[in-house]
Amino acid sequence: MAVSTVEQVAGTKQVPPQGRTIPSAVVWGVSLLGALAGWYYLGQVLAGPRAMLHMVDLGVYQIAADRVAHGVSVYDTPLRGSTRGVWEFVYTPFAAVLFVPLAAIHGTAFTWVGALGNFALLTGSAWAALSVLGYRRDRRTLVLGPAIAALLLVCEPVRETMAFGQVNLLLLLLVLIDMALPDSSRFKGVLTGIAAGIKLTPVFFVLYLLVTRRFRAARTAIGALVVTMVMGLAVLPKDSLTFWSGAFADPARVGVPENPQNESLRGMIARSVGSGAVSQLLWLAAAAAITAVCLLLARRLSATGRELPAVALCGLTSTVVSPYSWVHHWVWLAALLICLADLAIRRRSVVTVAGLLLAFLVASGGVFDLVGLHYGSVFDFPNRAPWSLVDHNAYIWLTLALFAAAAVWLYRFPLSRTNDQFDAPVPRNTVPVRLEKTPSAQ
Repeated sequence: MAVSTVEQVAGTKQVPPQGRTIPSAVVWGVSLLGALAGWYYLGQVLAGPRAMLHMVDLGVYQIAADRVAHGVSVYDTPLRGSTRGVWEFVYTPFAAVLFVPLAAIHGTAFTWVGALGNFALLTGSAWAALSVLGYRRDRRTLVLGPAIAALLLVCEPVRETMAFGQVNLLLLLLVLIDMALPDSSRFKGVLTGIAAGIKLTPVFFVLYLLVTRRFRAARTAIGALVVTMVMGLAVLPKDSLTFWSGAFADPARVGVPENPQNESLRGMIARSVGSGAVSQLLWLAAAAAITAVCLLLARRLSATGRELPAVALCGLTSTVVSPYSWVHHWVWLAALLICLADLAIRRRSVVTVAGLLLAFLVASGGVFDLVGLHYGSVFDFPNRAPWSLVDHNAYIWLTLALFAAAAVWLYRFPLSRTNDQFDAPVPRNTVPVRLEKTPSAQ
């Protein structure tokens, strides 16, 4: 008797994942929750507009734009005041050029542009995240984008980015759109390079592209970054020499690492053991180890079709190992919440729901009042040892916990299932390969 054809899921050809449809029940449920969250946030804005939408950082960007327009250096002196490490411009010359249109906006329009612009970026990020998850770009996805964005207004880094008028959601959107592009696209890597050209932290995703063997995209990202540097040099030659000759690596331009608002690994170590040479070495060693573990996990996640978890993990890790991370830099928690919500809806297990609730509790802002706790976020909890080491570095511990969860997930489910339309997409770069029939002994 001859053995019939054997089929395996293996191979190396690149194909885009099959688009999945979002169930209508999910669309209605998320839309309802989004409407409630948006209404709640709007009520908070109306009750305290100067606290919720003060746009302080967007105002600083405007000052930088005005300096560029008048030929004044953005790096020689702080943009506000005269104290080193306070209100200094820490972005690239290319970013300063991008901010120039802000110089023409004033008054109420300035606040509206900042608020609505950031909400549009958040909505785009939600659409991009759904695309990375493998969902079809249809009307259901179109409806879900603003609903998810409204829900994410209770995520503290998003709330702070909205309040300050920060640039973080733009970086999030650029990277997510880039990662949503198929690997065969010649443009993959361009937006990541542009994001890195605005702020250096997204360079971490070049490492991600390299470890996942997307070398063309990595080269494209590096090329796009170089183009932004050349553009900055052409418009601001003196500032470009100042920035790239060392200002970008000057920690004094940001502030002391032990600042209680520095939610990075370096800040946690400096607050725990001091900010001397030992602390610096400890931070560098720990950051290198965390980066290596993250890239190993991300490579495996991506190879098995779990692209958004891989990207979110890299985004969070880049914020952990950054020398200085304010709370609003942690907008990658928004991508994580989308990822965990998707997993909880699909798997519907105690573990996945508990993971989503834990991440929401850590990342949430402005919702504790609903249960009688008058704290803005976990960072406002009483500073009592030893718990302060946990809650006042909560995002770091959450990221490390995700490392462990990802390792267990990969061990228990080494391959994504492909027989369920509403389950994980097929592994990246894999297609079914039919093997030739071979005779067998009787």
